[in-house]
Amino acid sequence: MRFQAGWLMAGAAALALGTACQERDRGTQEQASGQSTANDQVSQAQQRSEDAFDAARRAQEQASDQQKQAASAQQELQDKQREFQEAQAKAQQTAQQAQQAQQNAQQQTQQAQQEAQQAQAGALEAQRRQSAELAQQDAQAQQQSEQLRQQSQQPVAVAPAPQAQPQQGAQQQGAEQQVIGEVLSANAQEVLLSAQGEPQLRLQVSPQTQVTVDGRQASAGDIQEGSQVRASYRTDEQSGEPQAVRIEATSQVQPTAPAAPESGESTPGAQPTQ
Repeated sequence: MRFQAGWLMAGAAALALGTACQERDRGTQEQASGQSTANDQVSQAQQRSEDAFDAARRAQEQASDQQKQAASAQQELQDKQREFQEAQAKAQQTAQQAQQAQQNAQQQTQQAQQEAQQAQAGALEAQRRQSAELAQQDAQAQQQSEQLRQQSQQPVAVAPAPQAQPQQGAQQQGAEQQVIGEVLSANAQEVLLSAQGEPQLRLQVSPQTQVTVDGRQASAGDIQEGSQVRASYRTDEQSGEPQAVRIEATSQVQPTAPAAPESGESTPGAQPTQ
């Protein structure tokens, strides 16, 4: 009985010891499991922290990039505003220049109109003077024609010539000839003579022609109508016109009868002094 009780007690003790060992092993396992879980949680927390730091870093970089873009956009906006202001100032300057150019063009147009009006007035005045001069020349031409007609009807006394007068139809080309007659008209280029009722002789005057009036050197334009003339001339071989070599004019003449009534005015004539 005692032996059985001892085995029972030993068995109970062993059982109690085994149970205690099991309980200890279970606690150890549970403690180890809890420690692993805590480590996992710490690792996860660290991972999440690192992820959060990475996200914060990326957000910071993104914010920095956006800030740079904003600064660039602000700078671009300022540049655009400055360009706009410069373009606006240039447009205003161009508008002012265009306005000034328009004013200058208007002034030049007005000045041109005034000059054109003055030129037109000058042209009209010149035309009026020219018309008056032409009318005067026509009147003088008519008067001269009437004088020539009257003088051609009057006898002309011719002073004796040292040489015989050749007939105009018998002129020899190149030979110097002489003629004495009355001046019907005279200018710087020619002298028109009438000698003893013969046909008129038109002497061409050149710069080489020697001209005297009353013994003084003069020009053919100084010879008065009605003057007595002693002239030497040659007939030009090419043109056939008589070219005056010397002309000696005497301006002492006497007035003749007045012009015919149809002329409306008296015209001085010329007769040689007896």
